[in-house]
Amino acid sequence: MSMHEIESLVELSVYCLHESQDDSLDRRSLFYSLYDLQSQFDTGFTHFRVMDLLIQHHFVYTFPITAHPAYTQHQAFFDTLAATQKFSFIYTQPEAEWDEETNPVAGYANYDHQQQTYILYCDAGSSLWEGMVANGTLQGADAVAPEKTDVFTLALCIAKAAAQQQNKDLLNSWYLLLPFMVMAAEQEGEPIDYKALETILDLVVANDAIFEEGLPPADELPEGGELGKFCAWWYAPAKDKMKSTAELDGDIDLEAIPFTQQVDKSAAWYDNEVRTLLESINHSITFMEDNGYNEDIQKSVEGRLRMGLEYAQKGIELAPNEPGMLVNKGSLYLLQQSYPEALACYDKALAMAPDNTFVHLNRAILFYHMEDMPQAIASFEKVLQLEPGNEFAQQWLTHLKNNG
Repeated sequence: MSMHEIESLVELSVYCLHESQDDSLDRRSLFYSLYDLQSQFDTGFTHFRVMDLLIQHHFVYTFPITAHPAYTQHQAFFDTLAATQKFSFIYTQPEAEWDEETNPVAGYANYDHQQQTYILYCDAGSSLWEGMVANGTLQGADAVAPEKTDVFTLALCIAKAAAQQQNKDLLNSWYLLLPFMVMAAEQEGEPIDYKALETILDLVVANDAIFEEGLPPADELPEGGELGKFCAWWYAPAKDKMKSTAELDGDIDLEAIPFTQQVDKSAAWYDNEVRTLLESINHSITFMEDNGYNEDIQKSVEGRLRMGLEYAQKGIELAPNEPGMLVNKGSLYLLQQSYPEALACYDKALAMAPDNTFVHLNRAILFYHMEDMPQAIASFEKVLQLEPGNEFAQQWLTHLKNNG
């Protein structure tokens, strides 16, 4: 699984747990375990995608920056940090360099554009949270440490909730991730909860939540030993969907086959082609910006734009509820300078994924090209609200505000 897919799994799991009707769930501890799981991968910092929910369930706490237990000792540092109005991690020793072992991240701070206040954040169980508990700022249930849940129990809780909500995408994501976690547990000599895995697999199969995309090649599965036995059992329901390495390498070149022939092209194939075309078009445009206009290159760009729009539309027809495909179609329209059509695509994607930073970022760029600076600024601010560490959005926002 890619790091982006891990981020999405965690984000969707938070939404799923929030929407669950099971009042017995300790969501605070489950969120703690989810982000502990995410920390094992090289992902971005994604709390702000679901920050309202994390605060609502008392996993994240917010304070004025002056409430930091060490504010008095480091007042100049914190005041300067607040003046930047930028996102920053706060280390255990605030003014020392970060070190994973001796000076890890304790909390984080960010400027809230709506409240116009620089806010200090801390997660339950973090060292900053411990400091807030020690000085009496957090009391009662908020002063109780979250319980660490092993990955298999965590996955089972989420799988049950996802099954109740008929969330096939989330079930499939956990189905793809869990073999990696079994492998890691075996390598570390940690216990593996096969009973939980059996229930999860039953839920995945019962909800028809195994998709062809993302499955490993059938001939690359481990053989022998406990891991080999597990993979043979785990992937048995996916047997008819899995391909061998040779089959994957020898797939038909669909790009060379006209649409009039009866060849099965998946939404994922169209999406990949559109992404490739976007990359090549942007490269050609950059080349002309650096080296001057070229009529042949321009005609090639126009042809690829038309092809990309055709591919994008066919992908959307196959997967109408996939916001990423709408964004890509909008980006093609943007490059074509068909701004109303681009905005229509972005707005449809936004309706499906209102907290997706990628959608807001693309809308911001579009509004800039449309010379609608208030909307561009609002969209960049939304990006930073959801993803405070986004330097691209921060730089653009500063540029737009400074240049009126």
